[in-house]
Amino acid sequence: MNEKSVLTDIALRQNRLSEVQKMIASYYLANPQTVAQMTLKNIAQELLISETAVIRFINKIGYKSFKAFQIAVLKDASILENAHKENALKIEDGYSEINSHDGTAEVKKKVIVSAIKAIEALHKFVDNSQIEKVSNSFLQAEHILLYGSGGSSSIAMDAHHKFMRLGLPVIYEENSHFAIIRSSHLKKKDIVVLISHTGESREVLECAKNAKINNALIVGITSYSQSSLTKASDITLHSATNTLPYYTDAMVSRLLQLIIFDMIFINCTLLLGTKGKNAVETSRRAIRYAKNKHK
Repeated sequence: MNEKSVLTDIALRQNRLSEVQKMIASYYLANPQTVAQMTLKNIAQELLISETAVIRFINKIGYKSFKAFQIAVLKDASILENAHKENALKIEDGYSEINSHDGTAEVKKKVIVSAIKAIEALHKFVDNSQIEKVSNSFLQAEHILLYGSGGSSSIAMDAHHKFMRLGLPVIYEENSHFAIIRSSHLKKKDIVVLISHTGESREVLECAKNAKINNALIVGITSYSQSSLTKASDITLHSATNTLPYYTDAMVSRLLQLIIFDMIFINCTLLLGTKGKNAVETSRRAIRYAKNKHK
């Protein structure tokens, strides 16, 4: 299992924190190197809150002592700082630093840097064993239902296209009512893959409830480790979350969701060996024939 960083854990838990705790989380995520070297009293004074509130936040993240938490944050901050020194574009040039007067060139650079940052973080919060479990389950399933809420619907459609090329029994539903009905007819050897940035979409959770009743495997893809979808899923793969003024965290999440599905697709292809290569080539030939016919 990959070791998750404390900064990643803070980001993944944000939607389940109190308003005061969200403020503390944002402060740590925005200034990890600085905050990691501050005293408990300094942090409380800076945020105009009590020292007890800071301690409650630390306990919520899973640490018993302020000192241990600060050491973990400092370690994470140092790793990030060293990684960024190796890049031509520094992390401080990311989306969080976009200003209203920035021109096209600056916006382009900052968008790229922010995307790189999010992708690089994937290795910390996507568990290798979970990717392996999902890949093996896909190859054994009788039906694989894919449904994404809101903007994640396009991710489900893209995944449908990928796995259809492997000849896997995938089903994509764009309509939420159809997805709920289909999930109610799933069986023990079936899988439902539910995609939701917040993990709180009512339709997604309804699908999970139906699948659970029928003992189908539930794979959740969401940004938050404490979300309702995470709790309802048998296997959860986490995409990132950020708080950025000119860019929604859901947009970053969708980018990472695409990459997560690529991981699963390539893993499935390798597990299938020659059969996987042949399936992909068969799909390519079919499309090639259709393209040539219309020329």
